[in-house]
Order: sequence, then structure tokens, then C-alpha cells
Amino acid sequence: MAEISILSVCGSGVVTSHMVANKLVEMFEDEGYDVTTDECNPSELDGYLTRGSYDFIAYSSPIGDDTHGVPAFSAMGLITGLGEDEFKEEALEALHAAGK
Repeated sequence: MAEISILSVCGSGVVTSHMVANKLVEMFEDEGYDVTTDECNPSELDGYLTRGSYDFIAYSSPIGDDTHGVPAFSAMGLITGLGEDEFKEEALEALHAAGK
């Protein structure tokens, strides 16, 4: 099983990011990945990216352009249920491009 690390970002860094993180764990474990997640708010993003290593960022609040080169995808489809497949496809493409 390939290991991946995902950073989930929402306005408060608590409720929505936790919900998204849980959904991502389930989604990518079904694809054969061993998933770890961290959760934060946009003001904490730079610190997390400086200290950690992430395969991608899933965000539900604006995060700006500086993602330290980490691919970032809007997680709104995971919240609304509309666009989940598109999110998964984009994230899988990024993972495959990174050799995972």
C-alpha cells in the first residue's frame, strides 16, 4: 500500500476540514492507499507546509496561491456531493504524477 499524506483546510480548521479528511481517508483507502491527514485553517497553512510533507491539499476556504508546490484542489464537491468524482480524478492524477 502506498502511503499518502493529505492536508485538509477549512475556515476554522476544525469541523469542515475534519469531515473532508474523513471522507478522503475512506475515498483513498478504497483506492489502495494508506492515508494520513492533517487539518488546519488558511492562516496555519504556511506553517503546516513548512513543517510537513503533503501529497495534496484539499481546501474548502480560499488558501491563496502559495502552496509550496503542493497540488491543491477545492473540496467543495466532497461537501456538497456534486463533483466528488472530478475531485478524485484530479487528486489521483496528481498522485500518479508523483509516482504514487
